[in-house]
Amino acid sequence: MSTVGNLDRLVETITKNAEEEAQKIISKAKEKADSIIKKAVDEAKSKAEAEASEIIRKEREEALRKKRSEVAKARMDAFRKVLDYKEKLIEDVVEEAKKRIQNIVGTEEYKARLVEMLKEAIRVLGGGVIEIKLNKRDLELGLDLNAIASELSQELKKPVELRLSSDVGSFVGGLIAKSIETGIEVDYTVEGILERKWKNLRVEVAKQLFAE
Repeated sequence: MSTVGNLDRLVETITKNAEEEAQKIISKAKEKADSIIKKAVDEAKSKAEAEASEIIRKEREEALRKKRSEVAKARMDAFRKVLDYKEKLIEDVVEEAKKRIQNIVGTEEYKARLVEMLKEAIRVLGGGVIEIKLNKRDLELGLDLNAIASELSQELKKPVELRLSSDVGSFVGGLIAKSIETGIEVDYTVEGILERKWKNLRVEVAKQLFAE
């Protein structure tokens, strides 16, 4: 075989090998590129799905939060209305009680009760010189202050003197008593007694009105 023929075959072999090697390199490069692209696409898709899922989750949580808030507000409004209604009923009962008290003031029963309240006030103040304030109507009842003072003097074993105040009370009924010596004042007016008993009164009224 001639030298030229050998050279041609050698060149052909080298060229073929180079083409095959180039093809392998191109194929590997393409596979790698495809792998990179697929990974990037998968990562982008996964990230997009995660972000979409997070958005949906947040939107759902926000919707639930708003719904819970609206339900809570509705319940609170309803509860407040019920409380207001109950309060109105209790106030009505108290007002009715005041009216009934006004209806009995001026009667003999009331006069006897007023005398007992005066005696209790004298006991609380410990006797001595006591100023009594009555309303205009009760001033006309003609309470025997001297007799009451004498009775309590014997009971307390110390002098008791009762004086009517020049001020006329504007309260519904009852009295205000003040020790001239100590300056201590006690409130036995209908309004004062109701106010002091208001807390327990409210509880009892509520029990009667709203008992299960």
